[in-house]
Amino acid sequence: MVIKIKSINILAVGDPAVEVYNDPKYGFLEEFQKNKQIEVNFEIVSFNKYYEELMKSFQKYKYDVVMVAGHLWLKEFVEKDYLAELKLTAAQDYNYLDIVEEIREELELDGKKYLLPSFSDGHILVYRKSNKTKNIGEKITIKELIAVVKSFEQAANPFVLKADVSEIFLDLLPYFRAEGLEPFSEAGEFLLNNETGIEAFNNYLVLKKYCNKNIVNFGNEEVKNVIQKKKVELAVTWSGQLGSVMDNDCLEKDSLDFAYLEKPWKTTWSFALNNLSQKKEAAEEFMYYITSQKVDRSVGEHCGNPTRLSNFEADREKFRWYKVVLEMLINSKNLPDFKNMGSLISSCSGEFHQALKGKISVEEALNNIEKLI
Repeated sequence: MVIKIKSINILAVGDPAVEVYNDPKYGFLEEFQKNKQIEVNFEIVSFNKYYEELMKSFQKYKYDVVMVAGHLWLKEFVEKDYLAELKLTAAQDYNYLDIVEEIREELELDGKKYLLPSFSDGHILVYRKSNKTKNIGEKITIKELIAVVKSFEQAANPFVLKADVSEIFLDLLPYFRAEGLEPFSEAGEFLLNNETGIEAFNNYLVLKKYCNKNIVNFGNEEVKNVIQKKKVELAVTWSGQLGSVMDNDCLEKDSLDFAYLEKPWKTTWSFALNNLSQKKEAAEEFMYYITSQKVDRSVGEHCGNPTRLSNFEADREKFRWYKVVLEMLINSKNLPDFKNMGSLISSCSGEFHQALKGKISVEEALNNIEKLI
């Protein structure tokens, strides 16, 4: 007896890329529903509340498909049996190899596929073209960035840090990497509590002097607003935010240019099959459709970061930042695969944020993290 599936439930994170999926202008959910006769309940939860809702979904069945922050969460979720392996057998024309290789690496663990990509987020410098920024190339070092920001000594708040407690760990990561440091060893040891780590953090604090005093609460939306309204000369944001930054609300967007940070990091928000799902076949079929070449092209246009090589190539003239974003992806380095990466980042973020606000010293923050870990 064949049981006809009437509906599937999707849990998605709030982000510009995700807005595409249930936007009637594109009609993607409607198309799937019409072709498959399966209703799609697509629920978007804000980033700040998403992880909590995601954890609930693994304890009690509600959602068939969920979104996962790539390599940051994959190992933990697989080891805890939260996710079902994908077979790709139902997607003969999916063209998995069209996905950027460095993104594909985030979708698999021990040779098995668990994720299909929605969009990537990696560090991109957005800057206004001027005599002081004219020598910035496609790639910029932290040392070069600091020098350029300092050249705007007379300007009011020429730079912005994405320094909210939910963002600061990853915002700081390139500064540590610039000094040859990774936050954790492959064995899970904390590697930043040393003179070099202190120096790297202090470089970040140097740039704080050139920022709005409220940057301790700045996330994606706040950074986007100051770029669009010409309140800053330079800003580092996520590649998956560039489409939103460059929308019609952006003032003089032709004056903006882009570079990727040396030794970049990225993660790929992806769709995963909840192991509790009672509708795995239909849910997996939806995942193939919603991450197909056609849908990915629209996601890239809207958020700024497609995941397929064919879409980078097709629209590289239309979206000036695509070339830089692809170079960032190719040169990116992931964090180690830890089953407790989420809790490690959380431990670091709180202490980093306290040091940024001047509540404790950098040395105290790094000491506290080492004790916690």
